[in-house]
Formats: sequence, C-alpha cells, structure tokens
Amino acid sequence: MNSLIQTTHRKASIIIFTVICGVVLSTITSACIDRPKDSDQLVNMSEPPAEADTLLILNQDWIEGQASYSLDLDNVDEVFWHVFSRLPENVIVYPSENYFYFKLFVNGKQIWGNIRLAAGRRENGVLSFAYFEYRESPYVYEPRVRKSKYFTDADGVIIDELDAFTFDVRYNQRTVTFNLNKLPQDPPKLFALAPNEEFVMKTYDESGYQFFLIYNNKLRYLFWVLNEEAELPDALQQVQADLYVGRRSGFAFMLDKENDDRKILVAIRGANATVNNYYDGPFDQLADNYVDETNVSEYLIKAIPSLENRIDKYGYYTDKEESSRVAVSPYFVYFSDAELAQFMGAVRRAEDPKFVISKGILDRRSGITYVPTPYPTPYPTPYKTPSPNSSDD
Repeated sequence: MNSLIQTTHRKASIIIFTVICGVVLSTITSACIDRPKDSDQLVNMSEPPAEADTLLILNQDWIEGQASYSLDLDNVDEVFWHVFSRLPENVIVYPSENYFYFKLFVNGKQIWGNIRLAAGRRENGVLSFAYFEYRESPYVYEPRVRKSKYFTDADGVIIDELDAFTFDVRYNQRTVTFNLNKLPQDPPKLFALAPNEEFVMKTYDESGYQFFLIYNNKLRYLFWVLNEEAELPDALQQVQADLYVGRRSGFAFMLDKENDDRKILVAIRGANATVNNYYDGPFDQLADNYVDETNVSEYLIKAIPSLENRIDKYGYYTDKEESSRVAVSPYFVYFSDAELAQFMGAVRRAEDPKFVISKGILDRRSGITYVPTPYPTPYPTPYKTPSPNSSDD
C-alpha cells in the first residue's frame, strides 16, 4: 500500500514538474520568437507622428485611385475644378518659376500638369493651368492629351495678393492659399567664385534639387552648380574620381577640385528629358520672383548676343507668335553610361572644362563634336508672349 502511495506521489510530482517546465519553456520560446533584442525599448516605443517626414504611397490607393472615375480630359474647366477642389486649403509652391505640379490617374491615363501663378501675370489676375498625358511607356501613342488655359476673373478665378509670396485663389466658392518659395538670392557660401565669375541666381528645381547659376564674364558662358547648402533630395553615387551621378535623377556632376570641390552640372539623362519628367534639368526653373534683383536677361544676352532686343526681363521671347522662353540648359544630354564617360573624357582634356560643358567642343581625339542641350532653345509656356512695351517687361 505504502509502495502504491509513493508511486502515485512520484507520478504526480513528475506531472506537475512537466507542466511547470512546459509553461516556462513556452514563455521563453514566445519571448524569443516575438520579441527581438532591446524588446523593452520596443514595447515602450511610441508610434511615429502622423506627419512623419517620409512619403508613403500605398498600392491600395494607387489601384483604387484609377478605377472607375470618369473625367472629360478635353474639358479644361472640368479638369481644373477636379484638381482645384481636391487641393488642401494651403499649398506650398517649391519650384522657383512658381509651378505647382500634380499627377492625376484617370480614364486609364497618367496625367501630369501644373497650376501656375507666374510672376508678372498673377498680379494682373492671371492663373495658368496646363496638363498632358505622360508617356510612361512606348505604347502611349499620339495623339496624347495636351491642354492649357489662362484663367482670370472672367472665368470666376479671383487672385488676392496677401503679400509678395502669398496668394489666395478663389473659385467656385472655394479658396486655396498658394505660398510661394522665398528663396533669398544670396551668393554661394561653401565655395568662392573663381576669377571672371559672377553669381547670377539661386534656383529651386521641381526635382527638389537647388542650384546656383554662374556666369563667366571672360569667355561669356553660363553654367549650373549644385547648391549643397540645402538638403539634397537624392543620393549621389561616385562613379569616377571626379564624377557623381544622382541615383534617382541621373544628374551628372563634375567635381571642381580647383574651386572648393563644388559640383558642376555636366549632364542630364536623355530618358528624363524626352518624357519631360521632374528630372529634365533646371533649365525651366529660374528665380522669377527675384527677376529685378537678378537681371537674368542681361546675362542671357551677354552669353548669347543674338538675344539682344528679342527677350523680356524674364527671358521670354518677344518676337515669336507662340509663347516661348529661353531654356537655360548649358549641359550635355546622355543616353547611356558609355556616352557620358566619353563626354567626360572630352571635358577633362579641355583647357576650360566648364566652357566645354556649356558650349560644346570638337574633340580631336575622338573626332566627335559635342553639343550641349542647345540654348537658347525656345520652350513653350502656357501664356501669351508679352509685348516689348509691356509694363512688366
């Protein structure tokens, strides 16, 4: 009997021990699986703020946003209201030519466009609106959607100037405040200008890059320098000892070792230029809000004497029926890494590399004539060309 009792107690003890071990082991295993190192910190970690400074785009929104809505893309007024009615009450216009860009997915198309409060026009109550079908693949055949219109009070658009950089736009009983970019025209601080160089302006591109436009008064050419005083919206990849390329933008910069290691814009990717995306180069984002301070037209004429008496103070042509503007594009366009490397060889062999970047050269070693993006190349603008006698020219 005593033997039976002892056996029973022994079994009960084993069962209890097994249960306890099982519970402890389960807890330890769960902790190891579910909680990484520093788990105490993770448990107490607060959620990131709702307005975290990253851009999160959800595939769900992208799919649902291009599903069933029908919009008449030939009706500019309808498209304008569709966009305007969906803007927040306050928007910030970063690009220095005052374009507020947007993308719209509708009717099986990707539409890119902008609302613009152009300097010299917004004061007269003129707002420009333009959009086009973005060529996201080779199968976006012509004809593509391309529409624009100048909205004024006759269309029900009222522009109220709150100050030089803040404008209320009213339309259909809705008001949106446009905050333009205050971009003081201070000369570069991280590098000194070389002899014979003049600072022209500081600009803010739609790519998020910021640039300095510099003029060489001896050889009369313009060139762009990266503004590294501002936060860079891209990661620069060093591909050669003196060549950096933006991982996203494809902007190619030459390290100017003789001038405080400043980075000179050498070239842009042709794949970006041909589709007119945000990485098509800084040619179309001059500091329009500071035109009377920069006197940019004087520098354009110095660099390109044929522009004398043909442009206004902003650089718009006054002798063309179609509205167009001087494209300040003194840089090369490349369509392959090999093409960029070959051009850089010609640049390095030149007595003045910046002149070659700006004006081009016949490279005797390769026999190739390099021509930068031709300028002054007229590029279309969404409003009429001002007359030479206009008060704002």
